[in-house]
Amino acid sequence: MKAQLSLAAVIMTGLLASGCSQMSAQQVVEPPPAPTPDKVVLDCSKCAPAPVVTPRPVVKPRPIVRPRPQPRPPVVVHPRPQPQPRPPVVVVPPVKVPPVKAKGNYRGKIQIDQGVMKQYQQ
Repeated sequence: MKAQLSLAAVIMTGLLASGCSQMSAQQVVEPPPAPTPDKVVLDCSKCAPAPVVTPRPVVKPRPIVRPRPQPRPPVVVHPRPQPQPRPPVVVVPPVKVPPVKAKGNYRGKIQIDQGVMKQYQQ
């Protein structure tokens, strides 16, 4: 813990020292400002009069011409047709399927002998 703190202090001190040395190297002496010339007063009695500027005429925007809406034809409501009665449901008897021949016939649940089970568990 102390080693990390001292290492951080040394690094910060190095950064501070290098930053200060760079700042002192960048300082440049500015030259003194040039003296301003004395003000000269002009005699405007010999000057030509300023030209007269006429304002531009105001242009009114054109009115927006929107198309008139077309009248829609009246909506004709047709009466709904009466629902047709459904045809009666015909019940179809189930189709008899002959039994499928397999390798054997089902004889019920198989009883497992405990001696045979011990042989498989080892």
